[in-house]
Amino acid sequence: MPAIPAQALEGYVARIFVAAGSPEAEAHAVAEHLVGANLRGHDSHGVIRVPVYLALVRSGGLTPGGPTTVLRESASTAVIDGGMNLGPVVAIRAMDIAIQKARETGVAFVSCVRTGHIGRVGAYGEQAVAAGMGAMGGVNSPGARLTAAFGGGHRRTGTNPLMIALPGDDPSRPFVLDMATSVIAEGKLKVAVNRGTPVPPGDIIDGDGNPSTDARDFYGTGDNPKPGALLPVGGPVGGYKGFGLNLAIELLSGALSGAGTAVGGPRGTNGVWFIAFDLGRFSAPAEWREAYAALAAHVQEPPYAPGVEEVLIAGEPERRRMAERLASGIPLDDETWRQIAETAESFGVTPLAAD
Repeated sequence: MPAIPAQALEGYVARIFVAAGSPEAEAHAVAEHLVGANLRGHDSHGVIRVPVYLALVRSGGLTPGGPTTVLRESASTAVIDGGMNLGPVVAIRAMDIAIQKARETGVAFVSCVRTGHIGRVGAYGEQAVAAGMGAMGGVNSPGARLTAAFGGGHRRTGTNPLMIALPGDDPSRPFVLDMATSVIAEGKLKVAVNRGTPVPPGDIIDGDGNPSTDARDFYGTGDNPKPGALLPVGGPVGGYKGFGLNLAIELLSGALSGAGTAVGGPRGTNGVWFIAFDLGRFSAPAEWREAYAALAAHVQEPPYAPGVEEVLIAGEPERRRMAERLASGIPLDDETWRQIAETAESFGVTPLAAD
């Protein structure tokens, strides 16, 4: 398993996207986003996506460099056509628009259609927080069927992640909640397949609706040839809550924007919604920091459950993993590395030597 320095990996991935037709600045934005996901420990949304994105480019499903067009807007809203460009490019622009509008109006809501997979949605929350804003957002995948309904035995909707991001009491430690509304993100199953590792009980069911820990059963490549499904957050007992969130994100992302829902829409795309809001319109900065610090201290106070040494706030695990991987490199399993190198060579990019 190679461990690649983040800067070298980012440059390599950017060269691949340039070779595939992305303008230089956009290629670097996509590379920074994907490597940033790996740095934070979200390998499911990192460079493992490079072959997937470029397969869509090669087939004509995505158009690197596609223009971003505002279809409809008001002082505090906008609907954006991403021109079928790579998702991180469009989502960064969409959040920029939301931030600009929120500065003027206090709160802004922006939807995106015709955009590729936007990757780790938490990154756009971090973008808003860096601009002094709070943010919320969600994503669906039109036509995608990955997650079972609560009590259902087959795929019905996408993983439909939800993001909430807020400044913390320290600028370097924002609150960043980024969660799939399925128990596990589908990309983590790709990682498990490539690594040959099992997934925890209660994450997936096989093609006959039975519990499974073999990620291959989700894809129908294990012992059961019929594709399985993810379970909604809460699993077989409390999954009705996760299923409710999943449908809410599906409606806000796909139905409201017009991007399409799980019933149908352009495959390989995302429907996206972002809200940016100016915290200064609601609370003085000092009062916010004080309230945040008090609440964080309250919930992190010991004693802890047996075997637990501390309570972490959303965003903290990612910051710790990032510090580790900046120091030691980003570990990639051999199969993922082989797929990336093969994709690079297919676009005429010389493979990067791995240690």
